[in-house]
Amino acid sequence: MDLQIIIKSFIGFIIVFVIQLLSRSKYYILSALVPLFPSMAIFSYYFVGKQGNAEKLQETIIFGMISLITYFAFLLSLLIFSRYYKIVTAIVLASGVWFIIAIVQTLLWNYFKKPF
Repeated sequence: MDLQIIIKSFIGFIIVFVIQLLSRSKYYILSALVPLFPSMAIFSYYFVGKQGNAEKLQETIIFGMISLITYFAFLLSLLIFSRYYKIVTAIVLASGVWFIIAIVQTLLWNYFKKPF
């Protein structure tokens, strides 16, 4: 089995485990910060940088920075939906918002991006 897959899976397990522990502690709000640690982004940018050139890496980084809008839309919609629906329904609806914004972002990026 590929060692990289095992390492990625282990890191994912550790992140989920830490989130679970924090969510049960008096510091439960930190559980919202843990997923923002760039562990998966580090892998993503490493592989793009390793396989591509500097321009592709820079384009990927800029797209990732713009993607913060998509994440903010998810959080804002989750905040609103959680006031009216149970948590599972609110998460599903907020994920739908994320998905729609991600599609729009990707289409706009492909339409407006300038070559680096």
